[in-house]
Amino acid sequence: MGEQDNNKPGEEPTVAGGDATEVSASEIAATEYVDQGAVTATATATGFDRAAELAKAAQSQQGRLLKGRFVLEDVLGRGGMGLVYKARDLRKVEAEDRNPYIAVKVLGQQFKEHPQAFVSLQQEAVKSQKLAHPNIVTVHDFDRDGDTIYMTMELLKGDPLDALIKLEAPFSKEVALRYFRDLCAGLEYAHKRDLVHSDFKPGNIFVTTGGTVKILDFGIARAANKNALSHDFDAGELGALTPAYATEEMVRGEPPSFSDDIYALACVLYVMLTGEHPYQRKSAADARKAKLKAARPECLNNAEWQALSAALSLDKAKRPATIAAFRDALIPPRRGSAIKGLAALGLVVVVGGGWLGWQQYRAGQAQAEAVQQRLETAQDCFFNGDYACAAENALVARNLAPDNPEAARLLEVARKEQAERDAEVLVETRIEEARTCLDAQDFACARIKAQEVLALQPGEPRATSLLESASRGSRQLKIGGFLQRGNECLAAGRLDCAQEALSDAEAAGASAAELFPLRQQVEAQQAQLAADRAALDEQLSALRSRAEDCYRQRDYDCVEQAADDVLALDGTNTRAVELKQAVATAREQQRFNQQTADTFLKAARDCLERKNYSCTIAKSESALAIVPGYAPARSLINQAQQAQQQAKRNISIE
Repeated sequence: MGEQDNNKPGEEPTVAGGDATEVSASEIAATEYVDQGAVTATATATGFDRAAELAKAAQSQQGRLLKGRFVLEDVLGRGGMGLVYKARDLRKVEAEDRNPYIAVKVLGQQFKEHPQAFVSLQQEAVKSQKLAHPNIVTVHDFDRDGDTIYMTMELLKGDPLDALIKLEAPFSKEVALRYFRDLCAGLEYAHKRDLVHSDFKPGNIFVTTGGTVKILDFGIARAANKNALSHDFDAGELGALTPAYATEEMVRGEPPSFSDDIYALACVLYVMLTGEHPYQRKSAADARKAKLKAARPECLNNAEWQALSAALSLDKAKRPATIAAFRDALIPPRRGSAIKGLAALGLVVVVGGGWLGWQQYRAGQAQAEAVQQRLETAQDCFFNGDYACAAENALVARNLAPDNPEAARLLEVARKEQAERDAEVLVETRIEEARTCLDAQDFACARIKAQEVLALQPGEPRATSLLESASRGSRQLKIGGFLQRGNECLAAGRLDCAQEALSDAEAAGASAAELFPLRQQVEAQQAQLAADRAALDEQLSALRSRAEDCYRQRDYDCVEQAADDVLALDGTNTRAVELKQAVATAREQQRFNQQTADTFLKAARDCLERKNYSCTIAKSESALAIVPGYAPARSLINQAQQAQQQAKRNISIE
């Protein structure tokens, strides 16, 4: 948009400030504006106050406010004649326009002293303002604020063609030819107004997000008719020429010609189709010296290549005379039969007299004149693109003169063209509906609308792109749902659930980068759980060893305590349960042994009272055998043994 390509011959444009990143002549992206202050009851007052605040803030920074109206913000690009800014139009802010942004091109400091600089920019604005066409950028106004000369233009959203070529070339044949048709429409419109672009190249072409192709920078376009302007300053004096897209005539400084734009357009189309320049980025003059020849793109048939190679000819005489001739040679009109029919209709005028006389003979002068008038009206409507009008009048003519072949033929072609137009309108409607659905993230709706377009026009590139976008969006939505479920599972500590969500997302086509955050958290928790398990296993092992030692020592209280500690950490630990059961069994056996030992001990005491010391000792030893170390049993044995010895001492021999 404007002079933004810093176009010294042979150089590529760079971002203002010396950044090495390449930009095109109009690397401009629109920013949606929402007035956050629009909350009062009087909307106009709110917009006015907001505009006043912005103006006051801009005035504090020298050079930011132009004409008290345009607040310069971001630098969008640097060109041969100055800088292009994204600017906020305070008049739009006052009106609370949701998108108050425009583009402003300011004449560069290095050209302010040029004697014809002001005239050049003024001529640029006048020429560009004459070009009101959907495929040419809109220029609003030209003005100056003190010694600052500037012009205002529409702000575009999308990508410059040279950037798209670097990222995506070669384009598909369908996309390249669609862009080519739009470029032809814009150039043909300018040529009909005697304007030659003179610096047509990918850097001066912009593809909006809506798919519209716009031609930028008619700043060096010079009138083909030198009498068209009162001032003849040649902006080419500023070095605005790109050799790779310049004809020999341009390099030699010859007057501008429509053929210059035709050659440049052919080079641009070749680059879109192949990703390469037809002559290794050399000017036509250098290409001739090097005897270079362009190679045929694989996607073109013989007729198409013949049309393109003619436009690429280094000889001006061999190129098509007009943009329309180039376009029609490369892409024959679909309504060829209609044109032939209309050519035949021209005979009506030639033979009208004879046919009219015949009709006069049959039905009289009045009816013949009515038929002739209807046919002429139908032809006018047809050539003006009003096919419904053409069909209506041709139908009346046919009804008045059923044998008139021209009326029948015109009716047929008009209906055919109207049907094609209706189909095109339907396609455009479905395309817009698909885009609306896509913006609303209703991917199923977008997919259905795109498929409807493809059913009407198989291979339609915008519908194909929308269908792919809908598929990608649907996939991303599905992947996003899996990843969200995985994060929820992770937050709840359900690692198995999170791992399952990861697997589902991967199966849905998620990339490694998309899976990485969740996968990293899952692996971190798995590692932490493994560490905790290892520490727990070590603690459980120590407690189990202690319980085993106590059991061997028959310290059942110790066994029970250690087993309880194990079960507190691991409620299903089988060895701890077994040890507790073994302790319970041992304690029960211990009680039974004690009872048995006490029974023997009671019998031993009875024996001692009867002074049957041998019986006492035998019963007590039985109790000791059952309960080793049982003190009462040991005591009874001692008593019985002492009584036996005393009895032996009391026995005397007579």
